Amino acid sequence: MEIKTKKIGKHSLVRLNGRLDITQADEVESQLSNDVQSGEGDIIINLEQISYISSSGIRIFVGMVRELDKQRRKLKLCAITPPVKKVFDVVELLDLFDVYDTEDEAVASLSK
Repeated sequence: MEIKTKKIGKHSLVRLNGRLDITQADEVESQLSNDVQSGEGDIIINLEQISYISSSGIRIFVGMVRELDKQRRKLKLCAITPPVKKVFDVVELLDLFDVYDTEDEAVASLSK
């Protein structure tokens, strides 16, 4: 699993690449929790390069949404591939997130 984080002002853009399953979940969660704990800005996660997500991966995002809500921040997901979107649809959790078709749309939605 490859994780690249880029700052956009006070916000974070995270690009994930690979499979997000139980074997990767702890590593991804610990890296993403740094962005959550930083206490600044919204977090965009680009899922364009994620070929598979398990319930462990979705659990990470749900936990992030809850924590960010407490801080009045948002988790935004973008560029979700059809196989990953299907998993979100099955567990009926996509409504929890701000979802954008492209990274550009997600970045444009950030409050200045």
